[in-house]
Amino acid sequence: MASLSDLPVELVDNIVLYLSQPGLYSVIRVNKGLYTSVVPILYRHVDLFIPPGNALPRIDRFCLAIITDSRKTRQVESVRLGLCPIEGVQGGQRWLPPDKNFDDQSMLEKAVDVLRQEMRREPLVATANYLRHAIVMREYSSYAVLILLLLPSLRRLDVADEKSATLDYLHTILRNMDSATIWSHHHPAHVLIDRLSSITHVSLLFDRHSGVAYSHENSYASVDHFINIPNITTLELSISGSAESQLNAHYVPNPIVTRVRPTNITTLVFRHSGPFLGVQRSLLESTPQLRSFTYDIFYDSSGREREDARLIDLTGWSDVLQPLRTTLEVLVFSAEYCDTSKYFFNQPRIGDRVYGYLDLTNFSCLHTLESPFVFLTGETELSITTEIYALLPPNLRHLSLRPDLSYAQAPFAFDLSILPSALTFTESKTEAQYLMNARMDVSYMFQASLTLLDQTASLETIAVWQPADKSLEWFDGQVKEFASKCRNKNVTAKILVPMLLRWKKLEHWDLVREITIFDRLEPADGEVKRFFRHRWGERPLGLASQYHLNALRSHQVKL
Repeated sequence: MASLSDLPVELVDNIVLYLSQPGLYSVIRVNKGLYTSVVPILYRHVDLFIPPGNALPRIDRFCLAIITDSRKTRQVESVRLGLCPIEGVQGGQRWLPPDKNFDDQSMLEKAVDVLRQEMRREPLVATANYLRHAIVMREYSSYAVLILLLLPSLRRLDVADEKSATLDYLHTILRNMDSATIWSHHHPAHVLIDRLSSITHVSLLFDRHSGVAYSHENSYASVDHFINIPNITTLELSISGSAESQLNAHYVPNPIVTRVRPTNITTLVFRHSGPFLGVQRSLLESTPQLRSFTYDIFYDSSGREREDARLIDLTGWSDVLQPLRTTLEVLVFSAEYCDTSKYFFNQPRIGDRVYGYLDLTNFSCLHTLESPFVFLTGETELSITTEIYALLPPNLRHLSLRPDLSYAQAPFAFDLSILPSALTFTESKTEAQYLMNARMDVSYMFQASLTLLDQTASLETIAVWQPADKSLEWFDGQVKEFASKCRNKNVTAKILVPMLLRWKKLEHWDLVREITIFDRLEPADGEVKRFFRHRWGERPLGLASQYHLNALRSHQVKL
């Protein structure tokens, strides 16, 4: 049988793309041939996140490698810095332990040389001595700064840092790039601006590998100094605020932008964030070219329910987005209202905490919309007898409908073996009633999809998300009727299936199966299935998945 080394280089590249960094490192040690072909992939996406415990990633060795070999610096396209979201990882300064096999003196000499070259002019000179001292002390943050200064081809920067303590030097350098701040009276070094100009994607407090939300209360990201990076086009972040603040959609926590100035950002993605409206205005004023906006609402009540809480103000969202009505092309909303400490059949209902209507009738450029049914109908209790008057954009071409905030959102195959005893009679009755309500909501969503088809004259594609639990997906008869309706309207019909609970593995949190049941451009084709990860067209995947990620991690899901 042929070995890995005997395969064509292109095939080897496709195979090793599925490996983690430790796996890639093992492959390059097999022989010289694999080393030559795999090293560029090893250095393409660098993960330096801090895991639980004290086993810090060897950021010092990576730093020395790219200082010594300029070819490796040109291969790096993305870097992840900071804290992973797994419980037990705390913020604060971090120092790598001494290593007798690592040449710290050589590292310092090369770092000082970099600082001389890159920091000849203000504002970085003021921090140079402190940075040198931090390198001597083997501080994680000092190596992170050197990495940022060295990489000429960096496209994506992922930073996760609670209260800016772990990566303080990195934050300081980015802050000092803004000459308008009160503490900076000079222009930033042009060499630094040129070096950072390659970065187009920035992600803050979001782990795109695990999808797990950061649990730190009050962990919000101040994007002020990150938007100093000149050529950012995509900004992805998560804001949670305090538990009390999330009970009021109009509460304004510490601003994430304190000095409004125009940027080149065209795509803005909020991941599993509190239902804040107040923080949006200053950021949206800084994004006059914004074309794509995603907001993934996540609120874990955990016993903090309040009858007077007004969490989701749809009218307020319509107003906040008004400045974008002439530029916004893609709008995505998702929502989770849950209690991760309770079983799925004891999940709270959001009720009248959703109020108002999502009015998009004057968004003339908006051609792609993804939204929960609840946002379009304004009704949290999905009753088939309720008339639907969705206020949709006039030129809508692509519509995706989500089961968020319905009874159908939460259920999964529950593993009774984790319980000390079987469910009580009352619990079993509650579970049965919850599942009955979920099936009724699925029936409503089927009928609502047919109704919305009649309300959209220019529609080209309609996609309907199925619930995470396989037992609640549409029946074959419903799928056929939906396809027939779309064929008559000449609209492409798609079914979207989240795979997290189908395959029951955490790594599939943002994997989706797309089933095209009718294609307006290829009407003779039968059913076509494809998989997508990370993104589906212009939309991010993995939204509204926190409750099920928690259920898998706590072993509630029957495997």
